[in-house]
Order: sequence, then structure tokens, then C-alpha cells
Amino acid sequence: MTEFEKKIESFLEEKAQNLGFEICNLEFVKENGARVLRIFIDKENGVNLDDCGKMGYEFGRYLDESGYMEDSYTLEVSSPGLNRVLRKEKDFKRFAGSLIRLQTLIPVENQRNFLGVLLSFENNVLKIDSAENGVKEIEFSNIKKANLEQSL
Repeated sequence: MTEFEKKIESFLEEKAQNLGFEICNLEFVKENGARVLRIFIDKENGVNLDDCGKMGYEFGRYLDESGYMEDSYTLEVSSPGLNRVLRKEKDFKRFAGSLIRLQTLIPVENQRNFLGVLLSFENNVLKIDSAENGVKEIEFSNIKKANLEQSL
């Protein structure tokens, strides 16, 4: 996540929380020459199309009033989807017991890609049980990318 993306997420996080939502992920990309700000939201019982529309309106209004976005852009708000990105410590705690796929920055026992059940997340270390390699401990700071998976 770029510094600009972190700044936007931090700016919008309180707004989302006040309305009962969390920002799961955010990305600011250029596609076909256009700038697109994608915000992935969730709430306790999941989000629906009306929630995405409501938050799109709120985020858009809030960003326009703030002056953060200097040039034109397209705002997209959606659910995190089935293969939700796991980025925050609370994500790893919440989804303990779930199947995840992750990639590390630095190899762990000569391996960078893991697929297995997230057993726990404590003291900035997650434990993942991989059918291929058994239980591995991975430092939170060593995670490059992590997602929920639906099945083996």
C-alpha cells in the first residue's frame, strides 16, 4: 500500500466506523488511462449492494469536500469478496480457523508461498497448518500478501 493510499484510508476510516463499517482494503490504480479509487468495506453481517451505494455516496462526498483528490477519479466501493485480503492484525485474529493463502517477503524454511489453515495469531506471529509442510510460524512483518481461500 502506497503512502497516499494509507493517507486516504486513515482519512476515511473514522467515517466508515461511525457508520458501522470497516475498510478492509483500499487501492488507487490507473486503468485504461483513468484513475480509480477502490474501497473494500465490510460489517459484522456482511455488506450488500445498498451498503456499497450508501458508502460510495458518503466517501465521495467526504473526499470531494476535503480536497484530497486533486484530479478526476472514479470511486468504486464493494465487498471484500470471497478471497478477502488479510492485511491487519485484527483480520488474522478474526479469521483463525480459516483456510488462507499467503506469501512472505523473506523465505521461511526455503518457502515463500503457503496454503493452509490459520491456527492462531499471537504476539505478531501467525501459525499456519499446511497439508504439505505442517505447522509454520510466520512473523506478521514478513507477510507480503495474504487472502482467504475457499477450498483446497
